[in-house]
Amino acid sequence: MRAVELALVLVYMFACVGIAVWANARVRGSQDDYWVANRRVGTFANSWAMMSALASGGSVLGLLGLAYVMGIPYVLAMFAGAAAGFPLAAVLVARRLRQMQVLTVTEFFTRRFPETPALGWLVPILIVLCMGTYIVAQLKAAGLAAVYVLGIPYGWAVAICALIFILYVSVGGMWAVTVTDVLQGMLVFLMVAALAALALYHFGGPAPLLTGATLQKPGLGVLSPELGLHSYLGAFVLWLLAASVSPHLVMRVFTARNVASARAALNYAVLLYSLMVLAALFALAPAAELLFATLEAADADTVFLRLVEHFLPAALGGLAVAAVLAAVMSTTDALLLAASSALTHDLFRRLRPRAGARELYRVSLISVWVVGLLALAFAFEPPALLTLLYSAAIGLLGAGLFMPLIAGIWWRRARGRGALAGMVGGAALYLWLTWASSLPVLTPILFALPFSALLTWAVSWIRGTAGRAAPAVPPDPGEDLDRPESLSGAERRVLACLAALTFLTFVLVGVDASLWGLSLFAYSMGALMLSVPLVSLYLFRIER
Repeated sequence: MRAVELALVLVYMFACVGIAVWANARVRGSQDDYWVANRRVGTFANSWAMMSALASGGSVLGLLGLAYVMGIPYVLAMFAGAAAGFPLAAVLVARRLRQMQVLTVTEFFTRRFPETPALGWLVPILIVLCMGTYIVAQLKAAGLAAVYVLGIPYGWAVAICALIFILYVSVGGMWAVTVTDVLQGMLVFLMVAALAALALYHFGGPAPLLTGATLQKPGLGVLSPELGLHSYLGAFVLWLLAASVSPHLVMRVFTARNVASARAALNYAVLLYSLMVLAALFALAPAAELLFATLEAADADTVFLRLVEHFLPAALGGLAVAAVLAAVMSTTDALLLAASSALTHDLFRRLRPRAGARELYRVSLISVWVVGLLALAFAFEPPALLTLLYSAAIGLLGAGLFMPLIAGIWWRRARGRGALAGMVGGAALYLWLTWASSLPVLTPILFALPFSALLTWAVSWIRGTAGRAAPAVPPDPGEDLDRPESLSGAERRVLACLAALTFLTFVLVGVDASLWGLSLFAYSMGALMLSVPLVSLYLFRIER
């Protein structure tokens, strides 16, 4: 047992529980306070909270483990998709959902398509299943970190962490999640940056570090011919959809004070996240290859903890392990709250529409514990490679929800049965291709997404010929519901820049060039991660 590290982690854990107790007084009697922090979270806090929700255990432990096994370009394709997805969500989703004053994604579907009540049941069920899988991956990361600190068996470690996470989420709601996520996001960012700086200093800068690592393992910095271009494209597209459909990220849009704050927070969050990911991939991943070349693939998710032990003294090591737990907690708490909202607000209220605020509060507490304990049961025997596990869950959400959601917001003639067909068909095809085909991991989204779009359009068109189309979501409160949606000038320019930058990045796949052992494609993905949020922020600021 490591006494200094243990003391620091315990102080951090007790601080999180204390914040939850403080927040409990604010959320006990208010659904808006419990689920969306009364829609009063400012841009600064929401930026760090969004970044923290995205910077999960997979972004600290799983990111380096996946890069160690599958190479830096593959991981960059995944996280560049996530970075590009936030400005995409700012354009396609943020304004409309924020103006509707909804609490959950399911509430949008039930208000937009009241003629199809089945959506009110199937959407939250899909959300709970996917969020539960995501939580399993986070609990594994927490267990690995706790094993490092406590020196106890993995089963006990993951159980202790899970119980602490469930406790402070169930008690404090979104206010506790927001306050702790801001602190956790800052801690994770600073510790990854500090460790990356130490690695660069130890090896003499980026050039010798990257060159040495790629000479030792050439596959670390170039595209793998075994994976194929479609694997990289699938990883990019899957995470491109995440910010628009992942409830734990979408709920942060609902907490913003206004539309402008929601958009700005989305872009600031992805800028912070991109800086952290690039520091990890361009410094920590090659350092791990040089220091732990004989590490087995099954132990790849422990790379970050091994780097902490190698570079940092005990006190700073304790902070770094606390940063891992912070990354896990910042995502797990948002996931638990999203799953709880699906069970309580979307399912229980359909069964008991007259339930009062106190009854809903009690049910929300119970649902957090139910989801958390079920995820804990599966976390005792988790699969290897954290990032691939929760990416598959995000892929299922994207395949099922993205096209019906976008159609519901932007297409006046979208119908409920079309949205239902797109959701069921897209999710079913994704599951079948994932389990029953020989496609590389994460590529089923390339087939399931267009299939969902086709079903949404075809069934809506067929149903639309039988009568008048359902009304569209109003661009602004009080406007005519039949007015079709349209993009503003800044929104059109953001989408055009996003499409152009993505196209140019993938064109560079065919360029056989490298610098310091890394392919040009890897550098272009890094440039995409930084340029997209900056361009988006600039264009929206000009519009205002």
